[in-house]
This record gives sequence, structure tokens and C-alpha cells, in this order.
Amino acid sequence: MKKLRGVIIIVVCAALCIGYYLYLSYGPAGKEKQPTEVEQLIGKDLDKSYPTTPREAIKLYNRMIICLYNEKLEEEDFQSLVLQVRKLFDEELITKNPEDAYVQTFEVEAKAFQKDKKKIISSTLSTSKEVVYETINEFECAYVESSYYIKGKNDSERAGQTYIMRKDDQGRWKILGYYKP
Repeated sequence: MKKLRGVIIIVVCAALCIGYYLYLSYGPAGKEKQPTEVEQLIGKDLDKSYPTTPREAIKLYNRMIICLYNEKLEEEDFQSLVLQVRKLFDEELITKNPEDAYVQTFEVEAKAFQKDKKKIISSTLSTSKEVVYETINEFECAYVESSYYIKGKNDSERAGQTYIMRKDDQGRWKILGYYKP
């Protein structure tokens, strides 16, 4: 009888240990795993939910850029995310940057960034009041400033871009170009 009790105690303890391990590994049963930032961005349907302001478009662009530069992505995810970035581009910018060449160039830049052990720690945008709106050649345009805090292995730096946005015929603000202020 004592032997049977000992075996039962050992089996119960083993079952509890295995159950605890599975709980820690896979989380609570029935609870779905939350998608990563990359998965959310790749899955975003920009045809149905495109950002409504130039500032929101650049905010989304920055989220994508941060993932592309900071994360070690599978090639398929990297390419899918770069193609999402291109959906924020004006047709004129897309024409000047063919898809294959753009993906390849971006991949080289991201790998060099990671090789140098750099990370984009944060990005900030100009406030809504600081966005400059102009009409140029009958097109509505906007200028949005963004700055990036980049931490390297031994140093850190701030980098800035001013994005030139143009409203397309569907009323969506698209990136036409950018320059360093």
C-alpha cells in the first residue's frame, strides 16, 4: 500500500511539472497568441484602412521602417513588409523605384544597419499644427518632419527627414519624396 501511494505521488508530481512547463511554454489554454508588430503591419489592409492624414501615414511608415531596420526577419516577411511600405508611396515615387531594385536596396541597407549594431530606438513626428500644407501644380501637398533616435554599439545619433506628401485622386496622402532638413 505504501509503495502504491509513493508511485501515485510521483505520477501526480510529474503531471504537475509537465503541465506547468506546457503552461509556461504555450500560455493559458484557449488564449490566442497576439500577433507581432511585423505580423500586424503585413496584415494591415491599406485598401480598406488607409491613414487619413499625412501625419498618420508617416507614423505608419515609421512603424514599418523600425521593424525593417531593427528586426531580423525571414526573407518572405521582409519582402512583404517592404511591399507594404511601397503602398504608402506616390505613383511617381513608385515609378522611380522599381519593386525588385527597391527591395534589394532596402535589404542591403537594413543588413548594413544591423551589422553596425544600430537600432532605431524611437521616432517622433511634427505635431499636427507643424505640418505644412501647400498647393503645388494643382496638387495638395504636405510636409511632415520626422526625427529618429538611433543607438549604435558605441554611440547614438539623431537623424531627421522631411517627407513630402501628395494627395492622390482617392484622397490618400502618399509619400512623394523626402529630404534631410
